[in-house]
Amino acid sequence: MVSATRIFTHLLVLGAIMLSGPAYSQSSRIVALGDSNTAGFGVGPQQAFPAHLEALLRATGHDTQVVNAGVSGDTTYGMLSRLDAAAAPGTQIAIIQGGYNDRLRGSPPATIIANIEAILARLNARQIRGVVCGFFDPGWDVVGDAVARRYGAIFVPGGACYDSTYRGPDGLHMNAAGHQVIATRLLPVMQRLLAPTRPRAVDYMGRSGQGHPQHRHGAIRPARSRS
Repeated sequence: MVSATRIFTHLLVLGAIMLSGPAYSQSSRIVALGDSNTAGFGVGPQQAFPAHLEALLRATGHDTQVVNAGVSGDTTYGMLSRLDAAAAPGTQIAIIQGGYNDRLRGSPPATIIANIEAILARLNARQIRGVVCGFFDPGWDVVGDAVARRYGAIFVPGGACYDSTYRGPDGLHMNAAGHQVIATRLLPVMQRLLAPTRPRAVDYMGRSGQGHPQHRHGAIRPARSRS
């Protein structure tokens, strides 16, 4: 017969485990593929959002490495070209942040979309979950959301991936505080994807990935300076 003391002890241990939150012993790798706002232009890579995101994930029990694969001035074509090198074997999640430089260079919307679709298709083929960031344009957010859903990726609106409230001295790139804010916003998305039970495709607002709304290339407006 089990004593009352032993039962009480087991209950205390179980309670402590439950209160401590989930522990994730398996290491994971996230790559942030993007342009200058991923690279940390003006603040340096140690103050860019990938570094802050890694610190937040580790503080919440995830043995996670977040690799900063941002290149200032990069385009979606450049990101596609270096995708395989950036997302090394063992990568579980890829954050895709870019497209603004394409627009500054006058790339047709259809070309930008085709590049992002090619990135997501390649990620799917390698069983890497994709997280697509918008670039602070409502027209693109509509299109980007549709593209992400089509490939089972998560779409994070541009206003969550870039915050004009935290512009640096050049009036375009984020300052250090802005990168911290973006990392905090991306944290729950990464936590959901890193959970032991693989979730269904969901977007930033938590909606299921059922259905793929049609997108129109013309919805992306010409680029304008953020300053």
